[in-house]
Amino acid sequence: MESQARQMTLTVSDYRRLSQSALIEYGTAPELAETVTEALLWCDAHGITSHGLNMLPTYLERLHAGGINGQVSPKVIKQRGAVAVIDSQGGFGQVAGEFATRLALQQAKEHAVGLASVQNTNHGGALGYYTEMISQQGCVGFMAHNANATMAPFGGAETALGTNPLSFGFPGKTYPVVIDMATSATAKGKLYELARKSDTIPEGLALDANGEPTTSVQAAIKGILLPLGGPKGYSLAVAVEMLTGVLSGGLISKEIKSLHKAADQAQGSSMLVIAIDIDAFMEPEEYQERFARFESYLKGTRPMKGFERVMLPGEREYAMAQQRHANGVPVLQSIIDDIQSHLKTKLL
Repeated sequence: MESQARQMTLTVSDYRRLSQSALIEYGTAPELAETVTEALLWCDAHGITSHGLNMLPTYLERLHAGGINGQVSPKVIKQRGAVAVIDSQGGFGQVAGEFATRLALQQAKEHAVGLASVQNTNHGGALGYYTEMISQQGCVGFMAHNANATMAPFGGAETALGTNPLSFGFPGKTYPVVIDMATSATAKGKLYELARKSDTIPEGLALDANGEPTTSVQAAIKGILLPLGGPKGYSLAVAVEMLTGVLSGGLISKEIKSLHKAADQAQGSSMLVIAIDIDAFMEPEEYQERFARFESYLKGTRPMKGFERVMLPGEREYAMAQQRHANGVPVLQSIIDDIQSHLKTKLL
């Protein structure tokens, strides 16, 4: 493996052109290609490279095989008060995620809280993209997304749960507080990303296909992820599955198709998006004053050895995104080459 993989810095406009052109060439409607691209860009700009352009070759393969329908938009199939159930119709998870987010926000402004449940969708990328979007509208955001079974339950040696990520977003004074985490010890996408750079992974992340602990990245990819913090991550993953697969009326756990296999079939994963309007609790000025007090308690903490200061969740990533939007987004050359190998015309 290369110790220092070559990178290329793309301007935001070149990034968008590469992603949108590739998606459109593979049959995605232009407006939907734009939606997917913005979600990918958010990830790479925030340093979440496992869910950025790194995912595009997989999406193109699934578009070609039929596992993602690039022409459909989500539709509401049931609505009652502040709650809506959405059918993604086998389309892009990013399209469903944005649709659900905007609907939840609309409901929150009317009812103080809005909930949008999504069934029959595909990989939706980093959930922080959507909860940050909610926080920018003066609301608290929550999102959960189930996935195909790649993780063992606590005490198990076989897969029965997905990485089942969850995210929170809170308005801040100058930047949002965004919490985005998988309930597994690592995300499967991060293993594929690591495989581009290394042969090994730290202990405690995965089991091999036989249920034995492994530090081999290839054995981990073919094997079983472990829950974050043992029973704690397992319990959170169960909660996500209940909130998504079970409540949405969609597929559950082992029923969901793999992102990297069965490319001709929609994954059938589910989401839940919640928006809570802060105005229902207090005036924005009071919220900001209370938030500033809390922030001062955290940032006033004496840093431990090896740390310069205490930061809020999402603070480092937000600063990185501002810099990358201004100066360009670094992307591995191997990823760009992979994308361009799928295209009839070289774009960069």
